[in-house]
Amino acid sequence: MKEQDFNFLWLFNLLNKNIKTLFIILIVTCFLSAYVSLYVIKPKFKSSVVIYPTTTNSISQALLVEHNPYRKDVLEFGEEEAAEHLLQILNSDAIRDSIIHRFDLFTHYDIGLDADYPMTTIFKMYQDLIKFKKTKFNSIEIVVLDHSSEMAADIANEFLILLDVVINNIRKNRALQALEVLNKRKDLLYAKRNLIQDSLEYCRLNGVIGTTPQVERLTEQYAIALSLNNLSGASRIKKELDQLAKYAGLHDMLLRKSRNIEDELALVEFETERVEVDTYYSLENKFIINRAYPADKKASPVRWLIVFCSLISVLTLFIISIAFLDLVTISKDVQS
Repeated sequence: MKEQDFNFLWLFNLLNKNIKTLFIILIVTCFLSAYVSLYVIKPKFKSSVVIYPTTTNSISQALLVEHNPYRKDVLEFGEEEAAEHLLQILNSDAIRDSIIHRFDLFTHYDIGLDADYPMTTIFKMYQDLIKFKKTKFNSIEIVVLDHSSEMAADIANEFLILLDVVINNIRKNRALQALEVLNKRKDLLYAKRNLIQDSLEYCRLNGVIGTTPQVERLTEQYAIALSLNNLSGASRIKKELDQLAKYAGLHDMLLRKSRNIEDELALVEFETERVEVDTYYSLENKFIINRAYPADKKASPVRWLIVFCSLISVLTLFIISIAFLDLVTISKDVQS
């Protein structure tokens, strides 16, 4: 306890001997830090938007397909997974590059394209001034800092547009690939159906229209002809039955194939129409809670905090310096 009292008194006496110097240094520090915060550090204004993800933006899945087990309410807020998807899109290169070029940030931040590493510089500045974060309420906040309050608000609101543009482009590209596959399959089914119809027409030209009703009718007529001892009529009917037997198997096989193709073709056409709707029409991918507006008060720098931190830093450095010098002096006196 005595050693601690001695150290404290030693430090107190040391500060007391250098109080004038300390006072002058603190005054100078206060003025310098205030000057830097006022005239050297450019003020930044903060604008932000708040959005919620949606459960789906597929019109066909949400509105057109009945009894869909994957159907989702278009008015329902998305959950955590949907918010993570939006965050990934917001951090994508496509949105970053669009913001940089649309607002000409190279010129806005005085970054010359002939400077060393201009892309690295602009990307670093973009990361420092634009932040995306998920709130505890599962919404997403987009925060933009800029020297211009109007620019900060415009950039923040631009994300609301680009978010839908990028997501819709990604989905449209995939939908167009799906449409290409579906259309190729549809063309193939049309070709198969035409070939089967031609073959069925050949069977019809050879007297086969409907196997089962024809067999029943001809068998009945054949029995009647025999019962009436109409041998010529029975012979003629027998030829028709032989002709029917020759093409009946082919006709029935083609008819089954035709029905299967018609069923698949109906599914392909339905899916094609659904994908076309999702390709050319879409809902927004977010609910907008708050839009950005130009701030009338700067967000940084906080001048009192700069002055306070500067004073604390200088005071700490001053105490360490005078303590070190005093210990050096004492050590020299002891040695001498």
